Amino acid sequence: MSLCHMAWRYVISRLPVTALTLAGICLGAALVCGVLVLKRESETAFSREAALFDLVVGGKGGNLQLVLSCIYHLDVPAGNIPYSDYEKLRRDSRVRWAAPLGIGDNYQGHRIVGTEVHFFDLTDRDGQPVFVLAEGRYFEEPFEVVIGSEVARTTGLGIGDSFAGTHGLVPVPGSELHDDFPYTVCGILEPTQTTQDRAIFGTLESVWLIHETEDRLHSAIQGTATLKRKKPRETTAVLVRLRYPGLRLAVADEIRQRTGGIAAIPLNEVMRLYQGIVAPMQQALLIVAAAVVAVSCLTVLATLLQSGERRRRDLAILRSLGARPGQVAALMFLEGGLLCGMGLSLGWLLGHGTLALAASWLRESSGLVISTWAVDRAELMAFGLMALCCLVASAVPAIAAYRRPPLTDLSLDS
Repeated sequence: MSLCHMAWRYVISRLPVTALTLAGICLGAALVCGVLVLKRESETAFSREAALFDLVVGGKGGNLQLVLSCIYHLDVPAGNIPYSDYEKLRRDSRVRWAAPLGIGDNYQGHRIVGTEVHFFDLTDRDGQPVFVLAEGRYFEEPFEVVIGSEVARTTGLGIGDSFAGTHGLVPVPGSELHDDFPYTVCGILEPTQTTQDRAIFGTLESVWLIHETEDRLHSAIQGTATLKRKKPRETTAVLVRLRYPGLRLAVADEIRQRTGGIAAIPLNEVMRLYQGIVAPMQQALLIVAAAVVAVSCLTVLATLLQSGERRRRDLAILRSLGARPGQVAALMFLEGGLLCGMGLSLGWLLGHGTLALAASWLRESSGLVISTWAVDRAELMAFGLMALCCLVASAVPAIAAYRRPPLTDLSLDS
């Protein structure tokens, strides 16, 4: 019988203890795996999308609020800016590309974004188009919309289907339904792996028509309709790509000084968010995971030491049959190695498997698309360190077995 076979027999001979030890290693490894994967994927996704734009120009408020609301669709914009500000920006010789956004309604939780058709001309930093039509065409008339891939998947909308938007950015019971202004789907986008997959894009004119009509209706109902000067049209924000990224700070300062709005640099705001909130939370979770792994290693150590004491007679018999001290030590070490290997393998599967099951929910709720089974250097290093800790814990009882004199073992009766 080989040493590996003997070690395996010893492991399965005490299933309750083995199961508890494996559970501790598995949970610690799964937690480490989950935290590292979410950290990697969220950083990549958020920074990739933030890098698409040099500036976001919008109404007075917080810079982070502006970025989250107009790029990631995760917050409520503070206010609007005159449409004329957008026209000035687009004529600026330092601006390569600019597109207005009109935000205020939703359909089943997906934001309806008013913009202009050249919004879909956006490219990444390598010059590759961000938006590609899966079917249909881009909008040409008011109340025609192009929907993101996630919208099509979750709502079942297809080319030619109609729907009515709801006032507000989140679905709330009792919210006003704009059923007098139905939208018609004219195009569906390929997945972009960004939060834009959860958005519905229509003309800015559509947004203006809906809300201007509502304002007139409310004024008439309240008896306050007057022959007032027409209110200048506004836009929620403007997304800007500059000819040279090094101009970001100068153009942003100029916008703050010369207009009633603000200009945020998306990459800067995302990095501040990570450093101030996300990174500390991730570090705390990693510390908890490391503590779980440490306790698991101590459990392995205690289990093997106790097992060695209980099997002193068995080990003495092995010695009497000609087993060398190194072979007895190897047997104990292999037993610990099997526990560690199985625990880490199950933990890796549990961590990635849980993320795979949660991937759809993450995509629907936050737009975060993750590669659930990808492994990077940080994860390999973490699992290597955990394996080393477990093997060190296994080496202690192995050394104790190696140093035990054979005569003492042979004299034992139990």
